Amino acid sequence: MTAPETEPPDLGEDRLTAWHEAGHVVVYLLQGRSLRYVTLRPRGIGRVGFTAVRPRRVELSSVAVVAHAGPLAQARHVLEVTSEAERLHEGVTAEDVRLGAYLHGGHDDLALIVEARRAYGLADDQPDLWAEIAQDLVDRHWTDISRIAEALLEHRTLTGAQLRALVPGLPLAR
Repeated sequence: MTAPETEPPDLGEDRLTAWHEAGHVVVYLLQGRSLRYVTLRPRGIGRVGFTAVRPRRVELSSVAVVAHAGPLAQARHVLEVTSEAERLHEGVTAEDVRLGAYLHGGHDDLALIVEARRAYGLADDQPDLWAEIAQDLVDRHWTDISRIAEALLEHRTLTGAQLRALVPGLPLAR
């Protein structure tokens, strides 16, 4: 008698993007930023998701934390829904998953991170604290990120008001 085969987790584009955008959303909200909407149906070519925030002058370091939060939330989701045995079988490490999440996010996140690194004079081999800050925020607010991602998968687009209703415990801008 053999063990029943389990269905592999659905890691389709929308699912990855939902967690990625939810990571951005929660950090924006923690920063007190006013969100217009988040969507899995962006209008731009080559985009698979988009979080629209109301324009406001902010420190580049704050933008860098938001840019890191998307890929880090996506990577955490992938690591949670795949077993270490599955990853070993495929020859994929946790670091590979994280790198893949940064590359999946497209040029926007990476461009913002590079811009911040240059502005603050960080050498290529020097780590930045923004990734650590973003990882801490993602970990502490994982329940909110998951709630937003699931709602985004269901509705495809969420307004600022819907996001505020989903995460009532965060200090939200109105």
